[in-house]
Amino acid sequence: MDPYQNMALDEAIYLSVLKGDSPPTIRFYDWQPASFSCGYNQDIEKELDFDLLKNSEYGFVRRPTGGRMVLHEEEVTYAVISTLTGRLSGSISDTYLTIGKALVEGLQDLGVDVELARGDLSREEQKQSANPCFTSSSRFELTYKRKKIVGSAQTRNSRAFLQHGSILKTYNQKRVAEFIPLLTEDDRLRMASLLERRTIALETILNRVVSFDEAVEHLIRGFQREWGEDSFQVVASPTSDEERDSERLKTEKYSTEKWNKKERKTQKEFDTYLSVNRV
Repeated sequence: MDPYQNMALDEAIYLSVLKGDSPPTIRFYDWQPASFSCGYNQDIEKELDFDLLKNSEYGFVRRPTGGRMVLHEEEVTYAVISTLTGRLSGSISDTYLTIGKALVEGLQDLGVDVELARGDLSREEQKQSANPCFTSSSRFELTYKRKKIVGSAQTRNSRAFLQHGSILKTYNQKRVAEFIPLLTEDDRLRMASLLERRTIALETILNRVVSFDEAVEHLIRGFQREWGEDSFQVVASPTSDEERDSERLKTEKYSTEKWNKKERKTQKEFDTYLSVNRV
């Protein structure tokens, strides 16, 4: 779906899970058109050249989750949406680790020998502007030979959370450097080189074409194996209530300049938004 609809549907499911109308949900999807997304707290005008973007083939949306800018192109995006109960209770790091282990199981089932390790950037490095997601490492990261293959981000309140992740299928992230504003040409080349060195995609590792459906099949298998005590139901579409709420959120929120261009957002603002939406 388009970037607005993707984020709207994730939040619609999140709201439904919070209200107890939907079970914990794992969603896999891609993007049409390929799109940039930025984290909830980013000052996006410092991260993305909108003059260049409007003349490109790419879309753009602000995510409800944290983290940094990502280019969603030929990848698999996952969303895990759940109450903070059972195996998914605990801190942000606890849920990152629990979800990370399932992703490792699925990617290894595909034949990709990924590792789950803590990130290595300092707190100050993480705060730097124009530092795209795939140059950053924090919490529990999935890597292949020290190169990042999955970037993840989360939002939560006291009762539930939504975690997004981008699994690189075909491209690494080096084209992101073209769209970062106010860089010298030398800095742009260095950023592209950094992104190329630090990222790797499934097809590069396996040296063959990997379809979206094939990747998702193995990822589903990974969650089912790692979380074997849980029961799973594979569904092709959201509920009617989730679809209705996602259409409203797309129109009123994710497709608006007020949401996408606002300089900075806070967790308090998001919690207030949830409270007025009957959660």
